[in-house]
Amino acid sequence: MIRRREAQASVETTIEQSNDPQFLKSIVDLTALAAAVNAFKRRYDELQSHMDYIENAIDSNLKTNGIIEIAAASPPSPNKTATAIACQSPPKEKSEAERLCESMCSKELRRYMFVNISERAKLIEELPGALKLAKDPAKFVLDCIGKFYLQGRKAFANDSPAITARKVSLLVLECYLLTFDPEGEKKQVGSSVKDEAEAAAVAWKKR
Repeated sequence: MIRRREAQASVETTIEQSNDPQFLKSIVDLTALAAAVNAFKRRYDELQSHMDYIENAIDSNLKTNGIIEIAAASPPSPNKTATAIACQSPPKEKSEAERLCESMCSKELRRYMFVNISERAKLIEELPGALKLAKDPAKFVLDCIGKFYLQGRKAFANDSPAITARKVSLLVLECYLLTFDPEGEKKQVGSSVKDEAEAAAVAWKKR
């Protein structure tokens, strides 16, 4: 009987404490904390999803541009390789000189050489290979030379502004000679180009 009364008194005390404003405040704080945790969890999941997307995009880009896996059509067998890996390098971008020679832009190539004439070593390195891209290298070189050899005596003075233009013409001739392979086949040059080159050589010799 005494224990029953003690238990009833304990329950009444708990009920009275539950009605305490401090107890209600704790419940409100826990509710707010739970809401904050849920919001953080949602943001974390979104961030993780973005990171996974970026990682997959990077892996896909590397596989596309760097390494291509070629899988065999049939299942692997002891006498046949199942897969092969081939490395591909991106195509080399053409230089300015290569682009101008390929499009047969003789005036633009002269201008390019005129601007870069101080870098003679660089021009000698890149021009022979670029000239090979021209549809008709011999004709293209003649167009690049121009008619500088017909200029008057004043154009050959030491202080003449035509000196740089003359250097360009001589350099393009020199680079053209470097395209010849002594052990290779003889280059085929059209008769009209030969006639034009011969006339230019005679006129140049007279000067």
